[in-house]
Parts: sequence; C-alpha cells; structure tokens
Amino acid sequence: MRFTFYSLLVAMLIFAKQQPIPRATPAVVDDRYSVSEVSSAIGFLQRKGVTNSIEAKGYIWPLLPLGDRVSIAILKIYPADELVRSDNAGAYLTVVRNAFSTPTSVLEKSDVDPKVTLFVLDYLKQKTVSDAGIQKRIEYLRGCVKDFSCSSQGEYNFFHRS
Repeated sequence: MRFTFYSLLVAMLIFAKQQPIPRATPAVVDDRYSVSEVSSAIGFLQRKGVTNSIEAKGYIWPLLPLGDRVSIAILKIYPADELVRSDNAGAYLTVVRNAFSTPTSVLEKSDVDPKVTLFVLDYLKQKTVSDAGIQKRIEYLRGCVKDFSCSSQGEYNFFHRS
C-alpha cells in the first residue's frame, strides 16, 4: 500500500512537470485618458479623515501633466447624474484646479486646450444652481483654465475679493 501511494505521488509530479501551466497574463489596460490617476485623486479628495501633505502630493502631482485630459477621464468615471452631486463636483473642481496650474508640465499638446473642461464646467454650472460655493468655484476655474493660472491661493483670493 505504501509503495502504491508513493508511486502515485511520483507519477503525479512527473505528469504535472510535463504539463505546462498556463500563465496568467495581465490584462492590457489602455489608460490613455489617465482614468486611474484621476480616479485615485478623486477618491483621495473624497476620503474622510486626516491626511498629510506628502500623501496629498502623491495624488495631486500626477494630475499636473494632464490638463484637459482630466475632464475626459471624469466623463469616463461618472455618469452625468453622479457628476453633479456636490461631493463629486467639488472633488472634480479641485482636480481641474491642479491640472491647470502649470502649462509647461502638460505632456500632450492637445491637452493644453481646455475645450472639454470648459464644456464640463458649463454643464456643472447649469446643473448645480443651488450650490453657491460650487458656482463660485466654476466661475473662478472658467477664467484660469484658459491660461493655466489656477491655484489654491488664486481660488482663495477670488472667493475673498471685494
């Protein structure tokens, strides 16, 4: 009986060695619109709790070379009825502010032109009429995305000007 068990075990090992094990091939992900970076940043911005500046930079810095691409990504992340929710719209506006802060860092020439972003901002302006804070942020961003002059300090100044 002992001989049979070991013979069976050896036969299984030999057979297993002869059979190629199919390798799991990673799925090819086409992320030309940087959906993963934008989605990570949105998730970070909506997360509750204490964060530090080093952690924030890890989510915000990947947005700098994206420019108009962030708005293409947001349209792939959210259906229209979810985008207009205050938490989603607020996070999106912060993403836009960061993506339109440094024109020299944008990688694709076509992402320097904010056509898609202006379209999404106009859509949000029409759909989020009751939220005065969102409306004011949209007003600020409509101006600064055109020349990549968006900044948190600029937004603060825009809110507190006389």
